[in-house]
Amino acid sequence: MALSREDVKRLAELSRLALTEEEMERMEQTLDPVLEYVGRLAKLDTSGVPEAEEWSDALPPLRADEAHRASPETRKAILSNFPDKAGDALRVPGVFEKPKG
Repeated sequence: MALSREDVKRLAELSRLALTEEEMERMEQTLDPVLEYVGRLAKLDTSGVPEAEEWSDALPPLRADEAHRASPETRKAILSNFPDKAGDALRVPGVFEKPKG
């Protein structure tokens, strides 16, 4: 399945990636073999393979989430070097905003 330049542009847009022309060309060449391989996998006969009942048993146990408090000096250094802040909070771009540029 050959990807067109428009396909790559759309994927980059959906992924919030700003790609140069060189990067888009490289993505066209890189993504084609991946999609071809996925297509081959989709054609495999898996009728005799039992479904996994509990995939999470194969994963290592998760660590407990613990809050980490930075020292006041570290917090002050981070805040003073961060480009955009709201009071003592660091302001970052929204996940669902359209990227600038």
